[in-house]
Amino acid sequence: MYNECYIELEQVIMKKSRYKSDIQLVNKEGGGIVLTPTKNLHEDKSIIKIGARILSILNSPRTISTAWKSYIQIQESDINGKIRIQFDTFILAIDFLYIIGAIEYEDDLMWRARND
Repeated sequence: MYNECYIELEQVIMKKSRYKSDIQLVNKEGGGIVLTPTKNLHEDKSIIKIGARILSILNSPRTISTAWKSYIQIQESDINGKIRIQFDTFILAIDFLYIIGAIEYEDDLMWRARND
């Protein structure tokens, strides 16, 4: 599920971002695809992975608080109840998605941007 979001993020970055050279798509062993964070940062705490998870829950327009609640549910199911990121990191990921044009925000709702 997240691999498709990584691919979508890469497409948005390559189309709209000035920082194309800072991020690359790498094939992992076993066929997984990852936009690489640094070697000193666990991938679950990287803005790119958090952004991919946010995109995966934005099937319909949501407020930031409902998206945060959905994100917490994903985290709890993945790591047995321990929350790995804080709300401020979640907001940074939303900012990143907005800056690269992956999401749109208006009237307190955010949704996935169309990438035609």
